[in-house]
Amino acid sequence: PHCRAQLAPLEGGSTAIVVTGTPSAGKATRARILFQLLVAAARQSICIQSPYFLPDRSMRAELCRAARRGVAIHVLVPGRHNNHPIARRASRRRYGELLEAGIHIFEYQPGMNHTKLLIIDSTWAVIGSSNFDNRSFGLNDEVNVLLTDRQVAAQLEEDVSTDLQSAKPIDLSTWRSRPLGERILALAGIVLERQQ
Repeated sequence: PHCRAQLAPLEGGSTAIVVTGTPSAGKATRARILFQLLVAAARQSICIQSPYFLPDRSMRAELCRAARRGVAIHVLVPGRHNNHPIARRASRRRYGELLEAGIHIFEYQPGMNHTKLLIIDSTWAVIGSSNFDNRSFGLNDEVNVLLTDRQVAAQLEEDVSTDLQSAKPIDLSTWRSRPLGERILALAGIVLERQQ
């Protein structure tokens, strides 16, 4: 009763699926199901833009499986201009596994980028309130719109490409040599994740 998916016709014949919901007893929202299914279904490309990128073990495994089957994956997150430094450090703590799988991670440099976006195979685009973290996927009330329009997806990919010009790529060697202070502070992120 608290969750529903609704089809909404758009001008030009496109279709949008509005996914709203609250967490279920099992702490899985429709947003979580939507994101994980789309990642699992990807065959060519995945583009993620999220201010808080803390995928749990299951989602990280799904992303790594996608990368290993040849899906090009780009993740764009805020850099040092982040309004939740502990969340950023907790996010960075997880980069290694993803980088090793061939996932490309970029940190936006000019300021806090709050875009929440998922694009799959240049066809499916999800925009809305969900971050790529457990809080959005299991605790918060969220609303997202899934669009199946290549033209819209292309425009969103162009916007991401513009943001990437102001982003710093993170490579595995850079990640491995991050300062000890950051590693210690990242441990606080473990507490944050367990509270979610």
